[in-house]
Amino acid sequence: MAIPLSQPASQAPSVPDYVSPQVAEDGRVTIRYYHPGAKKVWCEGEWCGGAPQAMLMDRDGLWSCTTEPLAPDIYEYSLFADGARAVDYQNTAMKNRFTHFAQVPGARAHEEKGVPHGTVHVHRYHSAVTGSMRRMHVYTPPGYERELAAPYPVLYLLHGAGDDDGSWIRTGRLNFILDNLVAEGRARPMIVAMPDGHVFGTNWKEGREAKLRAFAADFHDHALPLVERLYRVGVQREHRAMAGLSMGGGQTISTGMTRPAQFGAFGLFSSGLWPEVTPLVEKALPDLRANAPAVLWIGIGRRDFLFGHCATLRRMLEGARVPYLYHEDDTTHSWRTWRDYLERFAPLLFRQP
Repeated sequence: MAIPLSQPASQAPSVPDYVSPQVAEDGRVTIRYYHPGAKKVWCEGEWCGGAPQAMLMDRDGLWSCTTEPLAPDIYEYSLFADGARAVDYQNTAMKNRFTHFAQVPGARAHEEKGVPHGTVHVHRYHSAVTGSMRRMHVYTPPGYERELAAPYPVLYLLHGAGDDDGSWIRTGRLNFILDNLVAEGRARPMIVAMPDGHVFGTNWKEGREAKLRAFAADFHDHALPLVERLYRVGVQREHRAMAGLSMGGGQTISTGMTRPAQFGAFGLFSSGLWPEVTPLVEKALPDLRANAPAVLWIGIGRRDFLFGHCATLRRMLEGARVPYLYHEDDTTHSWRTWRDYLERFAPLLFRQP
């Protein structure tokens, strides 16, 4: 509620003490929002496919709504008050200014558990390709600081158009997924480098061809050399993998799969196959067949708007007799899907023949 600037702080209305989100033992999530002056407040959450869910106000001005029991996972939601976006001030778990997280606990790989944890590093570098400062997140696995003998394999992991280089940590919870997979013996310890996929602004739809070229140039001229200079990583093909979601899947094709002799594995999560990417795939098919990756993993949901893109890519690979692994489920284009795909993909990497 707006407070006149002339009103002394001592006369400001008191805000009730409340919790949001509140998760019950049966998985029901209650969202609350204090705004006694609002006429209509609603919540749009992943648990209802993003459909508006009306919130009701009590006599103290506190609005709330409660979900049905939800399966263990991390769910995104946004609040709206009288048609404008609102902020859940009680919830600091968010991926941007208005999109919050509600976590229903359970036995999931993305949860923080009592296992040895890796470290997340942030690097900044100047790119001659973009003429600007760039940023990259790098995850090192538990024990990296102590085990100084053998080089580590590295996965280059790319984000989507609506995210940035920190999203695989902040929203994808990559560090916890890898920590848990390694602790359970399901995945080999690996370094994961997450460069910024945006080169000239964040509107992926404009100038896509130039952006694909610029990202590939920045990656090969700056990001990859930086990782191989600062970290103990193998530089052979079998020590490198690349994967990405949505926009990052298209960049995995244009940056990595066009150079199959340099990477031993690829992962495409809900990947886009835009007109600018298709000719790059066609040109790379002979090399992909001659240098077949140890793993080419493709995952897509039947309700994903890029499902048709994936079907086209599969036909191209099959026509060129390039082998791949395929996972299809009944999911949408969301981080709930991509966290699961990473959990499926990472254990396949860097296995000894």
